[in-house]
Amino acid sequence: MRNYVLKRLLYLIPTLIGASMLIFFLYSLVPGNFVDSDPNLTTERKAELYALYGFDQPDIERYFIWIGNLLQGDLGYSLQFQRPVTEVLGNYIWSSFFVALASLILTWLIAVIIGVVSATKQYSFFDSFITIIVFAAMATPSFFLGLILIKFLAVDLGWFPAGGMITTGSNLTGWDYVKDVAEHMILPVLVLTMLGIGGLTRYFRTNMLEVIKQDFVRTARAKGLKERVVIYKHALRNALLPAITLFAFELPALFSGAIITEQIFNWPGIGAIYMQAFTVRDYPLLMGFTMFIALLTVISNLLADLLYGVADPRVRLK
Repeated sequence: MRNYVLKRLLYLIPTLIGASMLIFFLYSLVPGNFVDSDPNLTTERKAELYALYGFDQPDIERYFIWIGNLLQGDLGYSLQFQRPVTEVLGNYIWSSFFVALASLILTWLIAVIIGVVSATKQYSFFDSFITIIVFAAMATPSFFLGLILIKFLAVDLGWFPAGGMITTGSNLTGWDYVKDVAEHMILPVLVLTMLGIGGLTRYFRTNMLEVIKQDFVRTARAKGLKERVVIYKHALRNALLPAITLFAFELPALFSGAIITEQIFNWPGIGAIYMQAFTVRDYPLLMGFTMFIALLTVISNLLADLLYGVADPRVRLK
């Protein structure tokens, strides 16, 4: 086990080097930059800023400077915010993380329950009804769903705030602040949950249908075990095994933000900042954040392999 982990960690090094080269040179090939996006700058001022930010240097030299800073934990300097990229990400990424985490927990909990019940009641009215609802949720655009919820739940009924992270002009602290943020999170979390629950429900339903037809499930029933024990102790555990890889890859999604949903609800998350950085061509911020997501992706891949070996004794990590 230890040798396997060490070997996989060594494999991460060339993977991350390749990812860094791909990220840097792809952004370098894109014409224009933050300086060029300002039409009010004179030619002399643009030349000064090019020299100040190092845009006048060869791409190879800039890459090694950038990768050297990455090894020291420096993701770069945001030209748009005039602050280090790590500081910008720290200010916005956690708000996206909490919304994504809440929606992830709700999505998986609801999808597992509905998927299992739908599989055990195959072709029933419940199964057909859930199938219709699932495909309707998958086909609904996030902006349309968000606007519908704002119209009925926020404007007409007044149950929840229509947008933002906190009440405008409030100076709440402590638990009052937490409660205020939680109330503003409800609608974005509800939208993300409704969008993600469809495909995941079908995934669990398919896995359960495959498992409950296997020999060990029939053997458990033949032993006289209760149906609830057969389904939730034996079948469900095996049906969840393929989902480990899927769950591990949710780690980067927790930090990547939901661009459209955050825009609709005016939520100060990293998704909106990422799109804004594209608009003004703030490539240091884009490269730093993309490299951060790449690092999370390879770590989640390693985590998925380790968890699969722990969950399934038949898998031996060598």
